[in-house]
Amino acid sequence: MKKNFEIKKFAVYGVIAASTILAACGGGGGGSSGSSSGTTSSGSGSSTPAQSSTSPKTSVATPTYPSSSMQASAFSMLNAYRLAMGVGELSQDTILDTSGQAHALYLNTNFANGSITAVTHNEVSTNADYYAATPLSRAQKAGAPATEWISENAAVGLSQASSSAYASDCMGQFLNTVYHLQDATEVQETIGIGFQQNTTQGTYSCVLDFGQTTGVSGTPVANGYLTSAGQQMATTAIAHSPLANETGVARAMTAESPNPAPDLASPGRPIMVRVTAANAGDVLTVTSFTLTSSGGTVVPARIIVPSAALTGSTSSATADVNNAMAVGVAFLLPQAALAGNTTYTVAFNGQRDGTPISTAWTFTTGS
Repeated sequence: MKKNFEIKKFAVYGVIAASTILAACGGGGGGSSGSSSGTTSSGSGSSTPAQSSTSPKTSVATPTYPSSSMQASAFSMLNAYRLAMGVGELSQDTILDTSGQAHALYLNTNFANGSITAVTHNEVSTNADYYAATPLSRAQKAGAPATEWISENAAVGLSQASSSAYASDCMGQFLNTVYHLQDATEVQETIGIGFQQNTTQGTYSCVLDFGQTTGVSGTPVANGYLTSAGQQMATTAIAHSPLANETGVARAMTAESPNPAPDLASPGRPIMVRVTAANAGDVLTVTSFTLTSSGGTVVPARIIVPSAALTGSTSSATADVNNAMAVGVAFLLPQAALAGNTTYTVAFNGQRDGTPISTAWTFTTGS
């Protein structure tokens, strides 16, 4: 059975001093939290995962980041989230630390001097602190093997009070959207983290460079990963975000580019369900997908699926307008911000390659 070599790329956006600046990069997306802090972020197939993949990691080596650093906090936060989701922890890659740090410096410097006005994955050789043009070329310059697939998330935001606050601010941006949430919790295996402060401007930049080597094939693209390789969940597993019983969940989606719902002025925090889709033809279809408040009110929301999942899904489902979702992923996007300090129940029913699946859980929003 031919593997699904679908490539997902990342887009980013930036918010400086509460002003949003959007910049798309390829056919994927990214996101961040819409907090007031002014932060930003750049058919049928085999029922078993690709044999050359690996199971999700439940532990990784202790990273070498200084214990009090933003990188150490971000590494711990993202891995704890991925472990709770069941998608596998990421190992530190010091080569990707180098490429990520180089791009964090580039973003921070060139936002400050006005050479760029939006978060971007591509560097311009005539700009200050240029390292290399793309996430792939930067990783290879730092020493990554030519066969490794590289993808990237990037963000720029306002200064925070502590290293852990910087990490939380950066991670929140990537988890409270559609495309960045999908991509930060996908099948990659390793991570490098870049972080740069600008005390004069009162800003910071953070960059996550992801690596994938197990089961990869073909020529890596400038910024992407293979859905058929890396860490693959069991075919019976269901991952979702927010997590079960998660508290302090963001109420609103952070604006991202591409925009998954350009007609909605202020959507609520996106809800994601994911299953493994390692082989050609693997697809997750949706029979029903609802969000209900603790008072019993069903929240008006949009079901978004890849175009390949429309057939077999409920007639109320809509196709991803940017064609940036993997076929194993479905999203429920509330049409407006969620209420604060409220417990919600999510109920999902669908099919993975024709086999019925269902899950239900609760989470609670922050203030």
